[in-house]
Amino acid sequence: MVRTKRIGIVDVAKHLGLSSYTVSRALNGHRDVGAATRERVVAAARSLGYTPNWLGQRLRRNRTDLIGFFLTPSPDSFVGTYFSPVLSGIDAILSPAGYSVVVAGAGHDSHEIETLQRFVDGRLVDAVVLTRVRINDPRIAYLREKEFPFVTLGRDCAQPGNVFVDADHRASGRRATELLIEHGHRRIALINTPMGVFSSQERREAWMDAMRTAGADLNSAWDAQGDYSAESGKRAARQLLSDQNPPTAIICGNDEMALGAISVAKGRGLVVGRDVSVIGCDDIPFSALVNPPITTFRTALREFGELLANQLIALLDGTEPESHLFVPELIMRDSVGPLLF
Repeated sequence: MVRTKRIGIVDVAKHLGLSSYTVSRALNGHRDVGAATRERVVAAARSLGYTPNWLGQRLRRNRTDLIGFFLTPSPDSFVGTYFSPVLSGIDAILSPAGYSVVVAGAGHDSHEIETLQRFVDGRLVDAVVLTRVRINDPRIAYLREKEFPFVTLGRDCAQPGNVFVDADHRASGRRATELLIEHGHRRIALINTPMGVFSSQERREAWMDAMRTAGADLNSAWDAQGDYSAESGKRAARQLLSDQNPPTAIICGNDEMALGAISVAKGRGLVVGRDVSVIGCDDIPFSALVNPPITTFRTALREFGELLANQLIALLDGTEPESHLFVPELIMRDSVGPLLF
């Protein structure tokens, strides 16, 4: 196979009878090169098929123009439905700014630091986004020790101070519980996301506080936990609805688990929204399309991605970005109804 020679700055310089230094500065827009010379160089570069050596340029600047987006172990469906709009928002801001996103993950929690170290110690990226932030997250401690730029999707209450974008799950957890109480429910269960995550603790505390305020009983058996997946919602709902005195309403930490809970309820002959109410969180695309449509809390995931990207650009430019905490918007649909008995 015959390989086509890459046309570089030296070739353009020889063609024009100019120095490589002059051609390089002309192609990079430096003002010490006259307009006529710059136009001549650019025209010649196009006609010859010049392709810039991005790797060489990045090495000289000690920059990669790459951002690492670190996924942690989560069910495949959750990664697709939740993180896709976040990544779309990040790319919408970073791409025009000249950055590309590298998505990396670890097969198990214990491999997360190893994966992160390869990227950071090898200077494979300029900054990173951490997702599914946990309490006392070792990745945050590592990045702080390395003084490496990073932002987080979520918060670590035990290690405050970094730049983040997050939803106020304490506010949405309280509102979900109060909504069900307003509809007459007192036996309200929670299928929460993993408790090592700060948002899960906030949601649980809000649920407990609202139940106590209303004088409702807190049954420890109704304090369940899933792993974000619909299947984990099914497992928890089977246990909850098998109780001799089952809950009449279920709050779920995300829409995937709510879908699982709805499936189990319908399989038992219950009418969701009448015999049992179910609330989700995140308002991912299918939430409005299932039967019944899921009452949920909308978090602007694409906007989250855009904010994370702008925070990264600010960090890399040496300016101080702001963190953002949003109260999710309640989206009322048919999976919630008044208690009829």
